[in-house]
Amino acid sequence: EEYLEKVCSVTVLGESDVMQEFLADSSESTNGLSDVDLRIALPDRNIITVTVKKNSTADEVYRAVQEHLRMDSITASFFTLFEVVDHFFERKLVPNEFPHKLYVQNYTSAAAGTCLVIRKWLFTMAQEELLNDNDLAVTYFFHQAVEDVKKGRIRVGDKSYQLQKLSEQHKKVMYLNMIRTCEGYNQIVFPHCRCDSRRKGHVMAAISIQHFKLHACTEDGQLENQVIMFEWAEMHQWDTDEEGMAFCFEYIRGEKKPRWVKIFTPYFNYMHECFERVLCELRWRKEMEEAGHNEDNGNSSSGMNIFHAAARRGNRGLLS
Repeated sequence: EEYLEKVCSVTVLGESDVMQEFLADSSESTNGLSDVDLRIALPDRNIITVTVKKNSTADEVYRAVQEHLRMDSITASFFTLFEVVDHFFERKLVPNEFPHKLYVQNYTSAAAGTCLVIRKWLFTMAQEELLNDNDLAVTYFFHQAVEDVKKGRIRVGDKSYQLQKLSEQHKKVMYLNMIRTCEGYNQIVFPHCRCDSRRKGHVMAAISIQHFKLHACTEDGQLENQVIMFEWAEMHQWDTDEEGMAFCFEYIRGEKKPRWVKIFTPYFNYMHECFERVLCELRWRKEMEEAGHNEDNGNSSSGMNIFHAAARRGNRGLLS
């Protein structure tokens, strides 16, 4: 496998028809029960190798990562497996996807030697703060935030110098407390694409716990001045259009009639997952607040336990 990776790192060889045919044949010619080694990049830029079956699903591979790192179930519920699509975007794998297939397909393009990475799967900052005593979670939050600042995903403004000093001193909790006040933290921005609400140009969709945002841009991704922001309470329905490769949502604003919007993106399933996750986290947060109220009234309950239990139940459900 190391030999193949070195050969495929030469683009003209790795992308040749002969090599692609060979990789496809070697992947499909077995029954999927043979063992394979997958390299997985961690938020702190370390790379681990896990041995799994060739036909292991994303859920199974992530469990292997969890065992390798001896990661407890609470920490594991707030991270998951992603595919590096390019330098500025990662896509969350769906549970029944086959990571080895992606791994083989991306021999030539994976800059870090792998296209598979562990990233945070959490939008609620209040929940992060409950994990301040969890060394592994804090370490991963910290390193992902530092990397996101370098890539321009988080805009730090006049906090740049202070954050740099905290980073150099590895004061992780202090760094995170400050970075969480910056624009773009815990926000996922999708590559620009067409949207039926714009006659000309594209949009960049951005999802955070605060809102869903459509930022107008040109067809080559240059941002324009127009930004439409939706509150989550305005969302009425959402779905995917598999045939049209689009994510669709219906919103209700004030006294106006409901309106459907369609976003044409190859990442429509991931966008749908983000919607589901955010709305579930809002519901979980409501449960935490109610639990806190019960504690004030003498009833014993843990916000951490409620949030964790909800995460383990899965991401389905609407904000009640």
